[in-house]
Amino acid sequence: MSLPTALSNQPLGNDTLKFPLVHQHEYIIRRTLDCLVRMHLDLSARVEVMLTKLRLREFKNFKNAHLTLGPLTLLIGANASGKSNIRDALRFLHGIGRGYSVADILGEKYVEGGVLQWSGIRGGKREIARHGCPAFYVNVEILLNKERSQKVTYKTLINTGDAGKPPFIEFERLDVIVNGSTQEIFSAKALTSPYLILRLKEGAYRQELVHSISALHQLSVQDTLLPSDDFTEVSFDDLTEVKEIIRAVIQVLSNMRFLDLEPGSMRKPSYPGQVVLGDRGENLSSVLQSICEDPERKRSLIGWLQELTPLDVVDFEFPTDLTGRILLVLVEGNGQTTSAYSASDGTLRFLAMLAALLGPEPAQFYFFEELDNGIHPARLNLLINFIENQVFNRNIQVVSTTHSPQLLRLLSPESLKYASLTYRPPNQRDAHIKRILDIPDAQRVIEKHDIGELHESNWFENALYFAEDQESAE
Repeated sequence: MSLPTALSNQPLGNDTLKFPLVHQHEYIIRRTLDCLVRMHLDLSARVEVMLTKLRLREFKNFKNAHLTLGPLTLLIGANASGKSNIRDALRFLHGIGRGYSVADILGEKYVEGGVLQWSGIRGGKREIARHGCPAFYVNVEILLNKERSQKVTYKTLINTGDAGKPPFIEFERLDVIVNGSTQEIFSAKALTSPYLILRLKEGAYRQELVHSISALHQLSVQDTLLPSDDFTEVSFDDLTEVKEIIRAVIQVLSNMRFLDLEPGSMRKPSYPGQVVLGDRGENLSSVLQSICEDPERKRSLIGWLQELTPLDVVDFEFPTDLTGRILLVLVEGNGQTTSAYSASDGTLRFLAMLAALLGPEPAQFYFFEELDNGIHPARLNLLINFIENQVFNRNIQVVSTTHSPQLLRLLSPESLKYASLTYRPPNQRDAHIKRILDIPDAQRVIEKHDIGELHESNWFENALYFAEDQESAE
């Protein structure tokens, strides 16, 4: 059995992937329209989009691991246990969604004028695959419509390339799952000529392929394919369902934000109209100004800020400087004003989170590094309440890392279902991921003991080490 065939048949189980070393260049796309029509895939209905599973093999320090994702997913674990590597994997998928080449995703992408548009994955191509492995595999499952139980799975195998050679996509596959029934939309593997071949019921069609960019992205922007074997030209307009599904996946992967908020960036003035918060909190002033233009959202913003901070903020001002940039100024009930230059780091972090989740153009997915960083423990319950309110009511998904036992204590029962531990067993270099409630005996122990104290005492890790030792002894 060839690698792509073997890989495409592998479920989300604990099986082991073996990687080939063969360099291939042409993608074969297989598609069966009949089954999708029978499944009645309805993408016109309102969707509740959410990433539900992430599977990693030979990625960084994960040999074979999977993460279950919910509306709010909290990642706990010691330093160097793999939490930030999960962020890297999600950023890799984000780069796929934005249509970047694999080389740009792993390295850096600059645009005209030498402006850095994308900072690469930490470690680049030399360190993205586990312990010198020549390739790595990323699989993501996405919920497209909760009412119809419509999901898709996107799988990709990346060859990091020999020394001095660029990395490339060796295999891709997209499946749709409706009410438990799985149907392949396309599978793509490298062969020997630079063409994209689409096999339909009517015949075969081809298009030149840029094999360093995902076939998923190329299919999303392609209008027509050239005929092959004397078949007439076919337009993607004849493949409406396929195009809608693929573009829905691209939309999900491209609409992700990775926030690592930095006070200096949040304090800087910005130009009116810049309504997307930067990854380090850039454009905070102009995003808040945009929120304040809507009276209802402004009331919500002020209400949450009053709850989350000791400040009695009743209004905002946005004075301009000589270049036309606006500065954030907080106005309290007694008339006292505080500019972003003087506001505390914790206040700015609160404001940035409020701006991200209440802003006019929120992303569907946010990843926060150390959600509790700079936040007083007494305010964490209000922060969790705010985030859970947003993710359950605005179709926004949040993943965050934390070292805070208090944050774990404050999770609602629904959010606790998706809290996971990353860990490395003693004297091992491979990392693992385990949902907290799946740790042996965890549910019973959590009912009797404080979950924050269990985290502080390393009970979760020790329970897993003990279970693994018992399994090895047997």
